[in-house]
Amino acid sequence: MFLKSLHIVNYRNVVQADLGFAPKINAFIGQNGMGKTNILDAIYYLSFCNGAVCRADQFNLNHEADFFMIQGTYEVEEGSDLTVSCSLKRGGRKHVKCDGKDYKRFSEHLGKIPLVMLSPSDSLLVSGGSEERRRFMDAVIAQYDRHYLAAIIRYERSLKQRNALLKAEAEPDAGVLDVLEEMMSADAAVIYTARAQFIEQLSPIFSDLYAKLCPNDSEQPAIDYVSHGSRGTLKEWLSSWREKERIVGYTLHGPHKDELELTLGGFPMKKEASQGQTKTFFIAMKLAQYVFLHHHGHADTPLLLLDDIFDKLDADRVARIVDYVSGNDFGQIFITDTNRDHLDEILSATAEDYRLFRVTNGHVCLEQKEDK
Repeated sequence: MFLKSLHIVNYRNVVQADLGFAPKINAFIGQNGMGKTNILDAIYYLSFCNGAVCRADQFNLNHEADFFMIQGTYEVEEGSDLTVSCSLKRGGRKHVKCDGKDYKRFSEHLGKIPLVMLSPSDSLLVSGGSEERRRFMDAVIAQYDRHYLAAIIRYERSLKQRNALLKAEAEPDAGVLDVLEEMMSADAAVIYTARAQFIEQLSPIFSDLYAKLCPNDSEQPAIDYVSHGSRGTLKEWLSSWREKERIVGYTLHGPHKDELELTLGGFPMKKEASQGQTKTFFIAMKLAQYVFLHHHGHADTPLLLLDDIFDKLDADRVARIVDYVSGNDFGQIFITDTNRDHLDEILSATAEDYRLFRVTNGHVCLEQKEDK
């Protein structure tokens, strides 16, 4: 699968763009704030029905416009195309269509266009809170496991209801809490099993990738899944902690508290790792996420979006990343960078055909290729 063409109207600072892409590598050059990331964000939107930069749709609508529309045409297999469109009117409900048919639930679309995006904000996988690492797991598992996605949606709904009851001034109905806790426990078991299996299969891929990107680092990296699910059924914990949770006003146990422990040489990444090790760690995590999704999750080759990730990396590490993602494991790739010389060096190292675009104040034009 690859994205053949992209049509954008009024998405963030891109007033209008009609772009045709190469099946393998597509690069965008421009200074910071010009709109390079917004192009990638629009591609991301077509897969996830929301933006990567900002999930709140009102902030993705161009300030001067009353609507936005994104449409992409994908070649699913030779001679067979798929068209996905997402649109929103100011103050209205967004619409997502696949080959002209509206989705009743946006979750029905998730996984149809598999995609992984890697950007500087992914440093939060290492430095941020546990919700960043849970989102890392969910972003892949939900793309291929419908039961997991349904369990996550139900669990979050039940959790919100239970927390509202715990916060209420009046004593909550014990019978209602019993029902909610039974539902949460059943969904938590599905979530725990899927996450545990994912991390078990992802870990060796990640370790191998980190070694490829940082061959001179003798420290062993590791990702370990820590969950209440390993301590028994959630129902028992919710029941026994109900009085204490009534005091604090929210639920203290469950998959919404799961964590990934990231270590290097047995020590926590947050405390011990250098800046270079941290960046290599989260890049290896995201590329491992891609490899897993490709080989374990989906029949279609995912799209890979690399947004300004080469900044502050040494030339050797950049070369290793480019060499790796140019291999057979990877399909169509979208890259952004602020440095034309830097990007030309990256592109000249590949034998694949590519297209290079310049982005200036939301306007996108095809650049002439440098002679190799």
